Amino acid sequence: MDKSFNYIISPEISEFRRFSPKLKIGVLASGKGTNFQELINLSEKGELDIEIKVLITNKEDAGCIKRAEKAEIPFKIIIDKCFTQKDLFELEIINTLINYDVELVVMAGWMKIVTPYFISKFKNKIINIHPSLLPAYKGGSAIKDALLNASKITGCSVHFVEEQVDSGSLIIQAALSILNDDNIETLSKKIQILEHKILPQSISHAGFLIRSNFMENY
Repeated sequence: MDKSFNYIISPEISEFRRFSPKLKIGVLASGKGTNFQELINLSEKGELDIEIKVLITNKEDAGCIKRAEKAEIPFKIIIDKCFTQKDLFELEIINTLINYDVELVVMAGWMKIVTPYFISKFKNKIINIHPSLLPAYKGGSAIKDALLNASKITGCSVHFVEEQVDSGSLIIQAALSILNDDNIETLSKKIQILEHKILPQSISHAGFLIRSNFMENY
């Protein structure tokens, strides 16, 4: 696919914040882990001051696992079906993040809705990336919904996670036009390219807020 397409990012962050020591993040992912890989790449190149402490996935065959293994990043597979209650499933995730001393939780393709209890444990320290221009097209079929509704513009958003699904304060959004010949595959690939741009920027911004203790009054 031709990667040269027009887009807008707002607000555009020209450079990443510097963190010393590095910002400690935990990544939650359920799929291939392309956003996860982008974070690995930026970290290894020293462009983004993050230390990926742990990857947590809820899928035994998730592609993100191989990426973690290759980068020698600790990972843990936590499957909800192995727990009698959702609270116990989430408690295992919470304890893992706490044990790895994670400062910021990054949901990068995490296909599970978290409870208010989970959110309360990391208040204003969880961000999520979503493939639409929120508040439009919340939920798990955002790209398909945009096409079905003949939308002219779509994109992706990174937001802080609140109790209502896909409703937290926005950090950064990226927008692009939907072309007449776009389909789920072509549009998904374009949005994925934009996700790789705005997720690191959002981590940089969220990390700055956390380190400056500004989030206490955000």
